[in-house]
Formats: sequence, structure tokens, C-alpha cells
Amino acid sequence: MHNNRVFKRTVLALAVSLAFPVSSAIAQEEVAELISPNVAEASVKLQHLNEVNPLYRQYYGLAEEGMHGSADLKVIRRSDEGRWLRIEGRDLGLRTQEFGASVEQQGDWKLGVEYNQIPRYAPFRVITGVTGIGHNTLNLGTAVDDKDLKTERTATSLTATKFISRHLQASVTFKNEDKKGERLFGSNGNVGGFLGQLFTPEPIDSNHKQIEASLDYATEKFYVSGGYYGSFFENKAGKGLFVNYGTTGGTGNPVAVQGTPTQMSPLSLAPDNQAHQFHIAGGYNWSRDTRANLKISKSFATQDDSFLPNSARVPYYAGMKRSDLGGKVDTTNVFGSLTSRVTDKLGLLASWAYEDRDDRTPQVDYLVDVAHGGVLLQNNPESQKTHRGKFEASYRLPQGFNLTAGYDYDFKKYEGMDELFRDEITENTYRVDVRKSLGDTVNGSLMFAHSERDGSSWGTTPNLVNDGAHAVGLHWTAPTQFSDRERDKLKLMVDWMPVDPLSVQFAYEYALDDYKTRIFDIGLNEGRSELFSLDASYRFSDRWKANLWYSHSTNDIEQKSLNSTFNSQCNGSSIANTCVPWGADLKLSSNAFGAGFDGQISSKVSVGGQYLYSRDVNKYDITYADAGTLSSIRQGAGMLPDTEYTLNTLRLFAKYALTKATSVRLDYVWDRREMDDYTWSSWSYSDGTRVFVEPDQITRVIGVTLSHAF
Repeated sequence: MHNNRVFKRTVLALAVSLAFPVSSAIAQEEVAELISPNVAEASVKLQHLNEVNPLYRQYYGLAEEGMHGSADLKVIRRSDEGRWLRIEGRDLGLRTQEFGASVEQQGDWKLGVEYNQIPRYAPFRVITGVTGIGHNTLNLGTAVDDKDLKTERTATSLTATKFISRHLQASVTFKNEDKKGERLFGSNGNVGGFLGQLFTPEPIDSNHKQIEASLDYATEKFYVSGGYYGSFFENKAGKGLFVNYGTTGGTGNPVAVQGTPTQMSPLSLAPDNQAHQFHIAGGYNWSRDTRANLKISKSFATQDDSFLPNSARVPYYAGMKRSDLGGKVDTTNVFGSLTSRVTDKLGLLASWAYEDRDDRTPQVDYLVDVAHGGVLLQNNPESQKTHRGKFEASYRLPQGFNLTAGYDYDFKKYEGMDELFRDEITENTYRVDVRKSLGDTVNGSLMFAHSERDGSSWGTTPNLVNDGAHAVGLHWTAPTQFSDRERDKLKLMVDWMPVDPLSVQFAYEYALDDYKTRIFDIGLNEGRSELFSLDASYRFSDRWKANLWYSHSTNDIEQKSLNSTFNSQCNGSSIANTCVPWGADLKLSSNAFGAGFDGQISSKVSVGGQYLYSRDVNKYDITYADAGTLSSIRQGAGMLPDTEYTLNTLRLFAKYALTKATSVRLDYVWDRREMDDYTWSSWSYSDGTRVFVEPDQITRVIGVTLSHAF
């Protein structure tokens, strides 16, 4: 038996202690933990929730008012023969519970199992008369009731590892995940004789299986690893979402729904699919200062699940020419890198990545466009090849300076794209980074990068055609991912420790994007982002410490367009009633602040607390030329209110040691969330369903935990 892991942990602990000296008492505790890591702790927690608020409960799993009980468990056992047992559980009994257990013969084999639940509740209230939510058949009725939209994932994984020899290791992992629930969705329907939107939440009932296996061989000079990864997705909710019609009630204002199917019903649900990947990787140490790595992988993804039968399709799609997509995408990835310490002062890094995403889905007549004279329409497989290269050199200069210069290359080639776009995109990035130790108490770094992106000629040119059948001005906008762009980035970091108990970190980042438009400055013009952060911690004594942090960030996007409709004359020389230039300056600003403390009042009593504050504001500054009362833009358009989301959370705790092994802890949480969003202030579907968010939600949680160490 080879005690490789204990040896590595011991060496790591010694290395860390040499790099970061600690007190002898702490060092002794760490050594004792490595020698005898046995732990056995169990705790029982009772939490009282005063009110169920959608914004708070999203991921916490507390979905009902009143008392909630749960348990935590942690067991670590190691025998003198190197046999390990680990058991750990968290929030056992709640919807967020996690459990893991493993048994291991050190340096020989290991078996493990994990289980966890991940709930996700919708952050809004839904009042609707729709029934059958969560299934593939919905009924529009008259009874109005509150509905909770949620999804819940339950995942179980099994792992096994075996050291076949001193240098050879095999491992396999299997994971099974089930996801059930429903999520917000809508579809167009013929409501009361006109086209409207119906509340049609999507049913979620899927299974995802993943298996991963690898064989690894390593020596002091080289390593090689080969393996397989498989993904298998099955949608158990069905192939389509159907809607039964009647008289809807909504919120007391019933509307008659026509008995004919809607234009978008039934809705297709996610099809079954699978993927297989085979990979091999290796590395070789040419010398103590030079190392090379190479990884190659090949993936095969398929989607051949059958479509809805013709009898279930609406007339528009009844002429479907295929029974399934026959989707097939083969992906090849190659990555190689070389690092070398040429001299004591000079280090070099070079890497190259290649990806070939080959969409081999057959391109055939896909459906018959019954609404436009029976025209045959084809699907459009799209393939992409990507090359990414990096070269970097670092040099240690006199007086504690370290200079790093780098070049990044990114090239994409598209095949099968719509003629509107361009086939090739190239981006070159040049960057330089300077680091300096300014003394025993201050360290800093400054990085600057400049990128330029352009591409091949566009498939089409902007067109001022006025044929009466299209909006004047075709292909004017350059899609963001294909647009020419120049980007400049600046990043500054400072680490300051003026006195031994105080540590301060400061960071600032700025980025500016300048886009080149095609005509009349239409499209995305400019983007800016800025981030400032400050983090400080202070140790008052061995028993008391505190910390605080603050961050501020902004993101701006400026774009322009023309409101061009049929027969408008948008030639840039004049403003017609139906051709109105307008611009949008979209700005997101975020502020966040946090502070906390942790201390011991006595040998038996410890206390702590944390306060968190954040506020996100979206501003929509939309301007347009006034073209008179006959303008195609309605009066008041663009006058959108700001949207705001504010969070205030206070957490306090006190812990009392009843005995050396038993303790009791009291927790208190006060959480206030405010959302001012016109989108969800009073949204109503055409069938009367209301979806909204309470603007001010306050949640209080009181918890008591009893813990015992065995």
C-alpha cells in the first residue's frame, strides 16, 4: 500500500507553513489534525419562518410559514491501517438537503455516494384560472387561484477509484439527475376573436444521466490520461404542450376563447438527446523548467427524437416533411501548451486551441409553408471552426518589478450561416501587466489590454429598397457578435497592510468597447463598464476580528436605430412620418456593501454578525426625433421608468458551549427585498392570468441549533 495522499498533504502543510509563518499553537493544531483527523459531530436545527416571500424563498427551500426542522452530520474516521470513512450531511430534512459518504483505503481504492436537492421557486406570484399546470395538457377555466411555479432537481452520484499500480489509477463516476416542476411561459392564441397571449407554463419532467470514466498514468517525467464522458437526456413531460379551450375567468373579467387551436399550440417540448466524448491528454517534463501539455477530444452529439405526429400539429405545420430532425453534431477539440523558465528572470508560455464544430444534420425540405402557397422550407445546419492562440513572456526587472507581455489570437470561421452575416471573424489582443512589490506592506499590479476585431466581407450590403413589401432599409444592422470592435481594458490592484492587524485590498477595472456600424450609425455604437472594489479586515485580538467590503460597478450600452416601416423613405436626408431615428443609452449600476464581526465574549460564549446591502438600478434613456402626430412612434414611447432591486440582510448569531462537546446556537435573520419593476408590477395575460411581484418583502427567520461532538 502506498500512502501517497498523506505524504502529499504533509508536504503541502510544511510548504504553506514555510511560506506563511503562523503561531506555534496554530501549527500544532494543524499537525494534530493531519495525524488524527477523526471528527464526529451532529446537530439538530429548528427554524421559524414568519412569512413566505417569493424573492427570499427562491433557493432556500423554506416554502411554508412556521417551524422547520433539519439536521447536519459530519463524521471522519481514519484507522491506523489508513482506512478512511467520511460521512457528511447538510440541511437533512429540507428541500435543500445534501448528503455524501465515502470509504477509502488510502493509496489503494475509494468508493463514494452523494445526494442533493436543488429547489428553485419562481420569484413572483401567479393568479390564474389555468389548471393542469405541470402536465402536458392545460385547461383554461374560470376558477381563480394562486399557483406556485417551481422546479426541483434531485441528483445522485456514485464514484469509484482504484490504484491499479503505483503509477496507474482508474476512476468512474455515474450521476443521475431528475428535474420536475414548471416554469413561466406563454403562447399566442385566438382570444375573444383576436390574437392574444395565453398563460401556458411549460411542464418540466426530465432525466439526465451522465457517466465519466478515466484511466490515468503518471511518473515524475510525464503523465497520460484517457477517458470517456456520456450524457443522456430524456424528457418525460411529452413531446408537446396542449391547451383545452373553454371560457376563461381570469380575475373576474371572463373572455371567450375560440374553439379552434391557437397558432402556437401545441408547443413542442425539449427533445431527447445524447452525447458521447472520448478524450486523451498528456504532459511531459522536458526539464525541471520546461513542460509541454496536449489534450485531444472528440464528441458526437445526436438528436433523433421523433416530432409530434401530423395529426397533432396545427395546419401551418401539418406539412412537415420529416418525422425527426436527424440532428448530428461532431466536435473535435485540440489543445496544446508549452511553458518554460528560460532563465532565472525570463519565463515563456505558448498555447493553441482548435475546435471544429461540424453540424452534420442533413439539410432537406423541412416543412411546407401552407400559409404562403406551399413553399418548401429547409433547415439550416451551421458549422464553426475556432482557433485560439496565446503567447506570453514574463521578465523580472530590477527594483522588484515584474513585467508580463502577451498576445492573444482568436479566429472563427462559420459555414452555413445566413447570407446576412460574414463568414470569418478575427480578433487580436495585446496586453501588458506590471507588478511591483512597493515594500514590506504594499504590493500592486497594473494591466492594460487592447483588442481589435474585424472580419471578412458581409454577405449582403445595406439596401434602401422601397418595394412596398418590406420595411425600407434591409441588412442595416451589424449583429453584435459579427461587428467590428475595438476594446480597451485597464485593471489596477493594490494590496496594503499598513499594520499587522489591518489588511486592505483595492481593485479598479475599466473597459471601453467601440463598435463600427454599417450605415447611419445604426446598431450598437459603444459600451463601457467600470468596477471599483474595496475589501478590508481587522484583527482586534486573538478573539475578535471584523471585516467590511464595498463595490460599485456600472455598465453602459449606446445604440441607434431607425423606426422604418413599409414604404418609408429612410435615406438619411430627411425624416418622414414613418422613418424616425432614435437612440438608447442603457445603464446598469450596482452598489454593494457588507460588514461583519466575529468574536468570543468568554471561553463559552461566542457571537458574530453580518450585514449585506446591494442595490441594482437599470436606466432606460431613449430619445427620438419628433416627427409629428402621424409618426409611427406613439406619443410617450421610450419613457420607461427605472427598475430597481434592493437587498438588506442582517444575520446575527450567538453560540454557548454547554460542555466541551455540546453547544447551542441562536441565529436571527432579517431580510428585506424591494423590487420596483414595471414589467412585473401588474402583468396580465389575455386569458386573465396575473403575474406580479410584491414591491416590498420582509422575511424574519429565527433558528436554534443544538450540536454535539462524539
